[in-house]
Order: sequence, then C-alpha cells, then structure tokens
Amino acid sequence: MIGELVHTMTEDHLRLHGFYSASTESVRTVIRSGNCDAAVLLHGLGGNFYSSRLLSHFSQTLRQFGISTLIGNTRGHDMINTSTWGGRARSNGAAFESVADCTYDVQGWVDFLVDKGHSSILLFGHSLGAIKSIFAQAYKPSPRVKAIIGLSATRLSYAKLIDSPRGELFRQTIARCQSLIDDKQGDQLIEVPFPFPTWMTPHGYLAKYGPDEAYNWIRFIDRVDVPTLLLFGQRELDENPAFVGLRDELVELPIQNPSVRVKEILNADHFYASQMSIVDVELEQWLTGY
Repeated sequence: MIGELVHTMTEDHLRLHGFYSASTESVRTVIRSGNCDAAVLLHGLGGNFYSSRLLSHFSQTLRQFGISTLIGNTRGHDMINTSTWGGRARSNGAAFESVADCTYDVQGWVDFLVDKGHSSILLFGHSLGAIKSIFAQAYKPSPRVKAIIGLSATRLSYAKLIDSPRGELFRQTIARCQSLIDDKQGDQLIEVPFPFPTWMTPHGYLAKYGPDEAYNWIRFIDRVDVPTLLLFGQRELDENPAFVGLRDELVELPIQNPSVRVKEILNADHFYASQMSIVDVELEQWLTGY
C-alpha cells in the first residue's frame, strides 16, 4: 500500500495512529451527489491499523472506487498498549478500554479526514469496529458521516450468550468478574476464557458482555439515520456463539429501519477468508445504489 503514517488527537487528548491512502483513481462508480469521498476503517477487538489483512484488502477496494482511506487505531488497539494521553504515557488497549469512548476516536479520525479536504465520510468497521461505527453515529453523530458499512458486527448480548452452547463457561466468567469487582479488584488484569482466551479487567469484561447489554447494537441501530450496509458470513451465523440466533433478527432490521440493508455472504467466516472478492462486488453494488 502507498500512503503515509499519520496520527490524530482526540477530544479527550489521546494520540492515535493510522495509515492514510489517498485514492489515485477517478470515481468509477456512478454515485449520487453527497456520497462518500473518504472512509475511516476500524479494526476489531484487540486489532490495529497495520496487521489486518481484511482492512488492507478493503482499503484497496475502496480506493479503486475513488474513496480515500484511513485505517485507524482506536484506543482499544491490541490487547494492551501504551499510548500518549494528555502528554503522559498510559496503558490502554482492549483489556482496558471503555467501548463508549469510541465516539472520541471516530470523531478524531473524521476530523483528520476533513482537515485533509474530505467532506463526506464512510465509516467501515469489522467486528467490534462495526459496533463502534454504529455506536458512534447513534450516540454522537457527525454530520460529515454519510454512510456506514459494518462487517460481522458481533451481538454483545448477555441474554443470548448465556443461552449459547458455551453459556456455562460464559456464566462462570461473568460470576468471577463480579466477585472480583465486589472485592474491589475490578481494575486488575485477569485471563478470561470467553469468547476466546485473552486478558481483560473485570470492569471492562462486564461492560462489554454484562447484563446491561450497553453495546448490543440491535438495541440502538434504530438511532442511525444514514444508509447502512451490514454484512455477515454464513458460517459465523451458523456456528459462532456471538451470532447464533441473530439471523432471524436480521430479517427484521430493514423493516424497522429502511436505511439499513443486510446481506449474508455464503460460505464466509468471521474474516471472509476466500470470500473477499464476493464482498467487493457487494460493496460496489451498494455504493452505486444506496
């Protein structure tokens, strides 16, 4: 990829890094006035701007459509990182983050693109990055954001995860986190086994996966008023505990919110391995017609 390493400063004074690539293509899609000229691409849980094959691929795809791209870190990049916050080094990452703070991160990158001369922004997120794209536009909408594309937005639903095939392990993990919080140890790092083995604070775990369901995007997508494309892999809808039973709810979304379109990609897993070219076609069709 040809581009430049860049950074932005969020409203709460956190320095974030990313990779900006200006499109050298003329806009070859027939798009109506007001469509997007730049995109912010957001990684999933514990990801970052430089290691995602998926985001690199779709950055190239979007640039071929005449859309410049910014693959940006959020404060939840990597599981643990050290970032400059208010001029001081501080531990951050997925183990510590509050997902609600993604509104600062998204706005920081939107502001960066506006400073680059762009005016109509697409938010493009994968997994937790898709949730952050929806959450940010639902609760702190930017007038510069004109559309959202979300790939595999996991459903962070306590009720559904409890009833999933791995529900007992999830229940035990929740109970352990609550016990540590009760003992005033909610900010210590612990190893959690669900949804995959990683490190997280009990406070952070309960915020993401607990009974409040604060980040269950099904509950707040009706607040989003820009055209939104949601893609899911057939295999993850069939097999992944975070998606089991979601298919039936997805059918209702376009009825409840006409700005939302949902598409299932046959034979695709959570990372769309070997199916990215199929997604490319879906993206072009949607970008030319929404």
